[in-house]
Amino acid sequence: MTVKKNTKEVDALKDSDYATSVLSEAIQKLADSGDAQTFLLTLRMLTRAQGGMTALSKKIGINRQNLYRTFASTGNPKFRSLGAILKGLGYKLAIEPISAEEAAAEEAANQNETSEAA
Repeated sequence: MTVKKNTKEVDALKDSDYATSVLSEAIQKLADSGDAQTFLLTLRMLTRAQGGMTALSKKIGINRQNLYRTFASTGNPKFRSLGAILKGLGYKLAIEPISAEEAAAEEAANQNETSEAA
């Protein structure tokens, strides 16, 4: 990602509705495929849009260096830290049931993968 594109994306994340949409997509991707990198990149960009690591650090009481490590591509935030980070950015985690249609589609996709592997 180029610096110019990254700057435009960070600026776009200043819009609350857009930021919520992008963060929701990233968490869904994490849930579906285990892609933590996209989720952490989204959190980093959202943090920049809301004033940066120093501002978030002061807001949530986690030192800035630990935030940088957490948001690194190899980062693996603890659940407690993730909750604090999301709250500091103005979000919360929510749990919702998988609809019958989503469950059926996932089951069908898993069956297709199994049959293709055989």
